[in-house]
Formats: sequence, structure tokens, C-alpha cells
Amino acid sequence: MKKNLTIVFLSLLVSAFAFGQVHLGGKFTPKTTLVKPDSAFFGDIGIRGSWVAPDIDNDGKPEIIVTDYTKTGRVHVFQAAGNDTLEWIWSSPRLDTLAGLPYGAGLGSTPRVVRSGDLDGDGKGEIIFPRAGATGGFLVFEWDGVNGSHKFGTIPSAFIPHSITYASNMGDLAGKAIESGLQLNMEHFEIDDVDGDGAQELLLPKNLSGALNDDFLIIHTVSTFEFENQGFASFEVEGSTRRLASAKFGGGSPYAIHPADLNGDGKKELVLHNWNYSDYWVIKSTATDTYVLPDTANTTQGNQFYQMTNPLDYVALFGGIVANLDKDNNQEVYFPLYGGLSDTLDGAMFVVDYNEGDDVQKASGAHAVKIATKVSQSTGGAGISNFTGIEADLDRNGKREILIGSAYPSNVVAIEYNGSGSLRDPASYTRKVLYTGESGVYASLTYRDSLGTLDTVKVIGEGFVSKMSKEMDIDGDGRVEVVLPYQSVADSITYSWQHFDNLTQAFIEDSAKKVTNPKKWTFRILESDIVGSVNGKDYAVITPEDYTLNQNYPNPFNPSTTINFVLPLSKKITLRVYDMVGKEVATLVNGEEYGKGSHAVVWNGKDKSGKSVASGTYIATMTTGNISKSIKMMLLK
Repeated sequence: MKKNLTIVFLSLLVSAFAFGQVHLGGKFTPKTTLVKPDSAFFGDIGIRGSWVAPDIDNDGKPEIIVTDYTKTGRVHVFQAAGNDTLEWIWSSPRLDTLAGLPYGAGLGSTPRVVRSGDLDGDGKGEIIFPRAGATGGFLVFEWDGVNGSHKFGTIPSAFIPHSITYASNMGDLAGKAIESGLQLNMEHFEIDDVDGDGAQELLLPKNLSGALNDDFLIIHTVSTFEFENQGFASFEVEGSTRRLASAKFGGGSPYAIHPADLNGDGKKELVLHNWNYSDYWVIKSTATDTYVLPDTANTTQGNQFYQMTNPLDYVALFGGIVANLDKDNNQEVYFPLYGGLSDTLDGAMFVVDYNEGDDVQKASGAHAVKIATKVSQSTGGAGISNFTGIEADLDRNGKREILIGSAYPSNVVAIEYNGSGSLRDPASYTRKVLYTGESGVYASLTYRDSLGTLDTVKVIGEGFVSKMSKEMDIDGDGRVEVVLPYQSVADSITYSWQHFDNLTQAFIEDSAKKVTNPKKWTFRILESDIVGSVNGKDYAVITPEDYTLNQNYPNPFNPSTTINFVLPLSKKITLRVYDMVGKEVATLVNGEEYGKGSHAVVWNGKDKSGKSVASGTYIATMTTGNISKSIKMMLLK
């Protein structure tokens, strides 16, 4: 069990003297590969994105899902196990090692994003993420439907292949099946029922090499599937636009697609975002599997599309944020800008906002407005790139905000709606830094001696907040949390010692060494707190290594032996005895609840029919959820 001391921030860097009461609920990184690695993670983990599912295995608890692009790319799932305690419950397999269908090569930077859903509508939750490679596609791991199992399979229950059937009704601007398949290394995709037909769709941007291969795609399931049984699972594109459409509506590469009810009519539109001057345009759904493009006869800037930052080329790198800060009948989409091209737009954020009854396919500067400058800032106050965002009320003051993730000292910044005024008016918002990050995470420390004057040069290696999760009370303590995955955290710290040389008028390195960074946290959890109070606490993360099945005693034995096991939590366990060919001999515990702590079970050397077994070696296996522990026992008569 890992225990991590909470870092308490009693003084936060805040704009307009607005203070948010939050604390860092926990930090986590698995053990290194060098010293007793965590078997669930094969020793290391590199998170790029996170997602919190409301409860996809029907046990009453939300799940934290994080992407991992080490070991050819996988995902891991955690769940609350009490107040301020998480436990690992499942990891997808390393699919490059599996025989059977070609699931892709698993490039080093995928998967970058993960979502949950129920694409086949059978009531069993799914974990969905892309996997790159020429034979890759989207992998769908479906829950097995057994309450408390936490099992999502060792192979995908469904596979959406790189090449997929196109069945679009968007006319001349529809995508075509010859356009090189799916993009599998995107930064953003969504799952939603856009056309209101009761079935979820997979919403994808598609930006491949060659302009003609670019689409926005809407994909649906045309058959059901089962746990670890793809059967007749199949998918098709129910809506698509090819690069010709993007060229007409502002140009650039398709980058993100956002379902939102922009005009309050109860129907969701698709807000499409291109990497070309932060361009956006809107598709409407008018019926099942039916989508309408803006007028294609005479498309112009400020009419059918709008380039929010023209002539400067910015993008919302990890997509926009669908929100409803003023709690009216229609939603907005916020675009935090990535890139550094000008003082006026570095770290800025735009909102796309319409009124009820508006023509949402009219895109102009009246609807897309810059509402904040320098949301994310450097230590010197300059604007820096925004990376990610969600809607929340993390400081629990009843006012909704957009949380933006970035680098130190702007790890998490809130742009909070004040509760009145137009959402297109910058004066309607207040900037708050809720979490600066930590200045004590270093990439290098250089100790310099200049003629007896000592100095230390420090380079922060904390990285930046990548795709944070939506807010949710993960551990059921009445306070919402947000998962902060980190990118570009230094793996090691370089220590060097230098002296100043008068002859060359430069610093000369005398010695240097590298050590493993003890603060290489892969994700942190930011938790709301009681207003006016910030308290430190420990945060525990339980991994499979915290479950122990001790060697039986006596061993060898005759006629009986005692099997001891230790549980870090109260759990339903099963304990069975098998012979050396894997045949079940006896069930000692069958799905019974045992409390946290040490327990003992006696095996009397008899099989399930009550007969004494022969001398030989037997295997005792304890299982709970996806955790399995085994020992060998020897019976000698």
C-alpha cells in the first residue's frame, strides 16, 4: 500500500484576491522496475489522459481510468476503497503480445485519450480507447456483467478496425471509405447520442497524412457484442465530412468534435474545431442518422465558419470544453488556446455561445469571443499554453468555472463565472489559481562556485497537467475531486557542480550525476475542501502487492495444513485448491466476505467429494476481482 502525504497550500497565487479552498488529495506513481515492481503495471506507467466513469460496473462507485503509453500502450482503472483511498481494479493487457486479431502495433505515444460508454446499448459499461498501427483501431472492453467482478476482459469485446464501412448521407461533402481509415493518435474524441435515437455514437476527428484523408466521423454499432466475445460485432460510419468540407468551412486539420445543445432546443449540435486560426463550424442533426452541414453555396468567414484567432494560428490542443456556466437552457463551448505566437493570445480562452432560438450554423465574432487572456501564466506573469479543461465548481462556492490545466505555477486555474452578466463579456469572469503545482520537482540542480560566491541554478521538471478528468466525488466523502495526469515529468534529476574559469570566462563542469526523480508522480488528485479550512492528510493507493497469500504451514503436510492470507480491505474472496494439471480439487472459500487483516483457512487434504487426495503437489489460489495469488503445497503420506 502506498501512502503519500498531502501537500497543503495555505497561500495560493490568485487573481483579484479570490481564494479557492482546495487541497491536493493524493499523488501516485507505481514502484520502479528496479525494486519490487507493481505487477499490475509491469513496473512503470506513463499517463497522458484520465477519465472518470460514473459507475460502469454497477457497484455504486465511479472509476478512474487513465491512459498509459508505456509498454506499447494500455489503460489502467482505479476505484475508491473508502475515504482518501484508491485501489487498482483492472488493466488492459499488452495487446502486442496477444495472438488473434491484429490490434495494432501500439506506438509509443498512444493511447492518448480514453472514454467510457455503452455503444451496443446492452446496459453493460465499456472502456473505449484507440490503438495505433497499420492494423490498429478502437478497442472496446466490456464489463462482464457480474456485480463486484471489475472484469473488463483480457481481449477486446469489440474492435472497430482501421478500415470501416462508410454509410453517410451528407451528399457530395461526405467522407469516402477510400480515405485511409481512422486516425488513432488523436487528442480528443467523444461518445454521445447526438441524433437522439437512443444509441450512442463515437465522434472522431480524422487528420491523416494528405489533405484528402481528413474527415469528421460519426460511428455507430450495428450489432451487439459480449464480454471477450466479439461475435458479430460490427460498426459503420453514419455521418462524415471529408476535407472538402473543412476547406469550405475555414480550412485546416480536423481536430476535435463537441456535442452541445447550443440554442436550447433540446437537440445536440456538433461543434467542429479545425487547427487553422482556431476555426469552428457547426453540424446539425435533424433526424436519426441524419446530419446537415452549413450552407455550402457561398461559405465565408463570419458566416458559415469563424476563425477565432485569424491571422494567428492557434488551436485548443486537447479540445474544447462543453459547459453551462450560467445554468440556462443552452450550452457553451470554451476553447483554451495552445501555442505562443503573441502577447495578446498566449494562454487566452474563447467561448462559443448562442442564445435560445439562434441559428447555430451562423458562425461569427458575435458568437465566438475572447473572454480571458493569460489564463495560464509563467512565474513572470507571461501567458503560456493552456492544455486541458473541464467544467466544475471545485472551490464549492456555488459558481461554475472552467478549470484549465497547464505548467507551474498554473497547474490548475479557474475561470469562474461570477453569476451574472453575459458569458461573452470578460468582466463576467474571475481568474483564480487553485493549484500552482510544485516548485520542488526538478529536472536539474547545478551548484556553481564563482570565485567563492556560491549559487544554485534550478530547472523545474514538473511537466504539465494533461487531460484532467471531470469533477466527481470519487471516494464518497461529499467533496468532489479532479484527477490531474502529468506529462513531461523528469524521470531523473541531474546534479552538477561547476566553477567559474577566469581564462575562458565560463563555468566549467567539475562533476555530475543522475538520480531517479523521487517525485515522478503520474497523477495527482485535487479535492475540494470545506470553505475556510485546508487540512493535510495521507492518501493510500492499494495495488495487487498489498494482497498476500502466505506459504501454508506445515509444508509438506499430512493430513491437513493452514493457509494464511492478508487483505488490505474488506473483500469477497475465493480460495480453491487445484492439482498440477489445473483441475479443481477443493473449494475452501467461495465468494465470502472477509475483513481487512490476517485470516487463516485449514485444508484437510480432502477433495470436494470428501475423499482424501493422493500425495503430491497442489496449488492454492486466492482470487478477488482481478487479483489472483497462488502458492504450491506438498502433501506427503
